[in-house]
Amino acid sequence: MSSTGPAVQRPSKTAELAAVIRALHLRRARSPVFNDDLALEMCGPFWRTVVSSKLLSWLVVDGILRRLAPISPAVYTRARFGEDCLEAAIGRGVEQYVIVGAGYETFAMRRQDLMARLTVYELDQPATQESKRQRMRKAGIPMPEGLRYVAADLNAEPLYDALGRAGFDASRRTLFSWFGVTYYLGKDAIRETLESITGKMAPGSSVMFDYLADPAWTPAAWRGLQERCADFVARRGEPWVSSFDPAEIPGFLTGIGYSEINNLEPDRIGSEYFTADPDLVYPPVIGLCHAATPTG
Repeated sequence: MSSTGPAVQRPSKTAELAAVIRALHLRRARSPVFNDDLALEMCGPFWRTVVSSKLLSWLVVDGILRRLAPISPAVYTRARFGEDCLEAAIGRGVEQYVIVGAGYETFAMRRQDLMARLTVYELDQPATQESKRQRMRKAGIPMPEGLRYVAADLNAEPLYDALGRAGFDASRRTLFSWFGVTYYLGKDAIRETLESITGKMAPGSSVMFDYLADPAWTPAAWRGLQERCADFVARRGEPWVSSFDPAEIPGFLTGIGYSEINNLEPDRIGSEYFTADPDLVYPPVIGLCHAATPTG
């Protein structure tokens, strides 16, 4: 019998893979770019077993998923870039931190030194949020003070409206983390979200995000990887939708009201973060950006 009711949401598979990648990076890298010592607790039973076993991780990650492995550095590099930006933003008076598409993010659990100075809002679909809470309970991790969950779909609801339901104070300077999200949204939704920050948030608020480079811009040697990754996520029900010419990002952001823009184009990121470990290679497919609104 067919059902005419709404589709049942399930926890994001790509969000879990991001936690898996962070956990594997910490266990394997000689000089980790990002130290997420709670990432393993955010993995489901299957992936926790795989990550904890050298043999299984070799069979599954280096075997079955070997064609996708080259893009995994983008996951832990954006996490490092994000926390670097956050620490600097707190020094400039940021009081609220909004994590859009938070998935199995562990910041609020790991960084109690910063949580004392912030109110943190995590936005994601309800199924992923509930899965995360279950894993926290199983691992004995308490809910951090100052953390608020906000169930939201930015393809259907503006960012400002979603935050308003959770007691967000738009008069306080805020940093928005928007990693692993833009490529799953249409460009109208991307623009609307970015404009809601410049138009409705306190002066001096800022956003950091990653973006998929247009295939025409991507170096020829990496286009096959980009195509395989696009197919991989599409087969799991989370297709990539949007991409950008990296050189056009600053103009795009300036045009909607941002002033201070730090755009790390994909081919620059390796030299910024990977000099301590020559075994690591950043895929020149995904760029990183931080942009702030004028202070007044």
